[in-house]
Amino acid sequence: MSSAIDRAGLRDDYIACKDFMRRCGPVVYLMPRMLLPPDRRPYCDAVQAFTIHADRLIDDPHVPAADRVTRYQDYSRAVLTLLEGADPDPWGSAPASREEAVGRQLARAFAHFTRVWEVPCDSVRTLLENMAGDAHASEYPAFTDLERYVRGTGVPYILWLNALLGPAAHNGEEAREQAAAAIFALQLTDNLSDLEEDLTAGRLCLPLEDLKTFGLKCGDLERAVRERRTTEPVRELVRFEAERVRRYVEEAEGWWRAADPVARELPRQYVRMTLHTLRKTVGSRYDLFAPRRTARLAWASRMGAGFALGCTRASVRRFGTPRGRRRPRPAPR
Repeated sequence: MSSAIDRAGLRDDYIACKDFMRRCGPVVYLMPRMLLPPDRRPYCDAVQAFTIHADRLIDDPHVPAADRVTRYQDYSRAVLTLLEGADPDPWGSAPASREEAVGRQLARAFAHFTRVWEVPCDSVRTLLENMAGDAHASEYPAFTDLERYVRGTGVPYILWLNALLGPAAHNGEEAREQAAAAIFALQLTDNLSDLEEDLTAGRLCLPLEDLKTFGLKCGDLERAVRERRTTEPVRELVRFEAERVRRYVEEAEGWWRAADPVARELPRQYVRMTLHTLRKTVGSRYDLFAPRRTARLAWASRMGAGFALGCTRASVRRFGTPRGRRRPRPAPR
C-alpha cells in the first residue's frame, strides 16, 4: 500500500476498493493491476470501484426508480462535498446497510485519489451528472447524442486512469485525446457485442440515424436477433459501426508512448484488447450471429498470450528501471 495512503489513514478504505473489484471478476480486477506498478494499483482500484458503484446505484433494476434517483443524488452530493474538502463526513449518520458502508469507503478512497493525482473536481461532477441523466436513455437519435453520452461518462473515467500513467499522459493534450479515443472505441465495441442484450432490455445504443442510412428500423434489428440471421442491410450497418471503431483505435494507438515506461503496458493492452474484442464480435463477414467457436478459442488464446507478454514487459520495465529514474510517488495535498 502506498505511503501516501498510510499517512492519510485510508488503508481500510482502499482495501474496501480492492475487495470490491475482486468481486467484479478477474478480468476487470486483474488486467489493470498487473500492468501498473504496485504503488499505483490501489488508486486504480479506487477509480474503478467508485465508478462501478455509482453506476450500480443509478441503474439497479431491483430498486424502484424513484428510490434509485434519491439514493444516487444523496451519494453524489456527499462525494462532491468530500472532493471540495468541506466536510470529512458528509453523511452525518451511521450507514443503514453494509452496501452503504462500503460505498462510503469507496467515496473516501476516490476523493483521496483525486487530491493525490490532481484530478479536477469538475470532471467528477460531469460524470455524476451525465451518468444520472443518461441512465434511462433507451435510444440515441444521432451519433452526436451518443458522443455526448460517452464524453460525459466514459471520457472522465478514462482520464482518471490516464492520470496514473504519469505526468506526460495526464497533462499532455495529445495523450488525453488518445485516451478519449480509446474509451470511444471500447464503448462502441460494447454497443455491438451487447446488441442482443440491449434490445431485449428495450434499449438500442446504435444511433438511429445510422440505421436509417441503411434503410433499417429498430424492428429490423429485433427481427434479426430473434431469427439469428444477418440480412445484407444489417451486415452493412455492422460494417459501418466497426469501421468507426477502427478509426478510434487508430487514433488511440500511440497513447502508450506518453505513459511512464513502467506504466506503458496498460494503455497498450487496453487498445489491443478492444480491437481483438471487435474482431471476435463482428468476425470477417460482419455477421453478429455466425457461429465462431473455433475463432473464439483462437481469439482467447491470442488474447491470453498477448496479455502474458504485456505483463512480462511491464515487469521487466518495472524491475529494470533504476529507482532514481522512476517517477516519484505523489504526495497527498
